[in-house]
Amino acid sequence: MNLTRIGGALLAIALPFMVTGVAHASDDTSLTLSVSVPEGETQEVVLECDPPGGTHPKAMFACVELLRSDGDFDALADHQFPMSCTLEYRPVVAAATGTWHGEPVEWTREYSNPCMLSSETGAVFRF
Repeated sequence: MNLTRIGGALLAIALPFMVTGVAHASDDTSLTLSVSVPEGETQEVVLECDPPGGTHPKAMFACVELLRSDGDFDALADHQFPMSCTLEYRPVVAAATGTWHGEPVEWTREYSNPCMLSSETGAVFRF
C-alpha cells in the first residue's frame, strides 16, 4: 500500500515534465543569428527562447520553428512549406552561435540566394 502512495507521489511530480517535454537541465536559449553577403554587409540579431525575445523581430515564430526541429538548424527545411525560388546566384551565408536549451550551438551554411535561405529556414533567419 505504501509503494502505491510513493509511486503516485513520484508520478505527480514527474507528470508535468513528461507532458511538457521539459527534460533539459537548462532551458537557456540565446542565439546570435547572422546573415551575410560575401564581401558585403552582415545583419545580426539575438534570439532568446523560453520565453521568446531578444532583438529578433519574429522571435516567437523563430523559437517555435527551432523547437519543431529540436534546435537542429539543418532540419529546419523539413518543417517548411515548399516555396518557389529563382535560380539566380546571389549567395548568402547564415550562421548561428550560442546555446539551445543549454547546449552549445555553432552552425554556418551558405545558400545560393536569399529566397533559398528563407525557403529552408523559415522565420529563423527572416530579419
